[in-house]
Amino acid sequence: MGQPLVSIIIPTYNRAHLIGETLDSVLAQTYSNWECIVVDDGSTDGTEALLQKYVEQDNRFQYHHRPKDRPKGANACRNYGFEVSKGEYVNWFDSDDLMTKDFIVQKIEGFTHSVDIVISKSVITINNNQIRQEARTKMSNSLLEDFITLKVSWYLPDPIYRREFIESKQLFDERLLKGQDRDFHIRILIYTPTIKFIDKYLTYYRQISDSISNDFSVSTILSSFYIENERIKVLLSFGINKDTRLYLLKEQLKKYRYLWQINGIAKSNYQLFYQLGFLSFNVLKWFLKFSFSIISYKLVGKGYILLRG
Repeated sequence: MGQPLVSIIIPTYNRAHLIGETLDSVLAQTYSNWECIVVDDGSTDGTEALLQKYVEQDNRFQYHHRPKDRPKGANACRNYGFEVSKGEYVNWFDSDDLMTKDFIVQKIEGFTHSVDIVISKSVITINNNQIRQEARTKMSNSLLEDFITLKVSWYLPDPIYRREFIESKQLFDERLLKGQDRDFHIRILIYTPTIKFIDKYLTYYRQISDSISNDFSVSTILSSFYIENERIKVLLSFGINKDTRLYLLKEQLKKYRYLWQINGIAKSNYQLFYQLGFLSFNVLKWFLKFSFSIISYKLVGKGYILLRG
């Protein structure tokens, strides 16, 4: 029986100085039956010329442009990449990260007929220097809630998905400008997939200063705020526990540092409090801190420190 086809899907934008190393790590795989689909979000550097060289060198590489009728952003590229992919297994990847040579084979070996997702681990690096190994990538008895509260965590390249499990699901939210990976992972966990974790560090996750994760513009935070509120409504229907509800409340309130001048945000935050709230000392304490922070911000532009903790 031959190797099943694995689709590696990579969105990119102005990463000509980095994506070559990423694609070289794909080329170095000990597993041979893969397709690597790169979807360009409108690069203005030398990305296209570089990718053409890889496509000419190896026909397992594909280079696509994000369709003009799709919104700009990595999520639209990820979804489009999935639409044109053909693999039995699918692994999204980022254009600045690296995979070890056994990245694919180790994951494929983790699948049995009942497994929907196999998740490996990442090493976090800055300037190619190892900073730490992600130790939170592990199984939990309360996986959804522990992932939400960051007791358990993994990065975009870590999971590989059985196609038949995800093809009927809503994939990446193309409206979202920040926190895209976590939003996707949380929504996938709602479906209670069968997951196998493998204790292998197979990705070098490179932290880059111009990453979207470092974007704290009002438009980016605002998209996150409203979409998170939508997701909270869904999560509440699953009966998430009090600690998780309090965590979600705190995280939304912290965004007020960036959004306090937007009309209707304070009202939305108060509505969120009542939506997630329950009678406890901790919630009351946080509600009072938040109210005082609103007043402080509007008067003197300070008060965010009250939302920490």
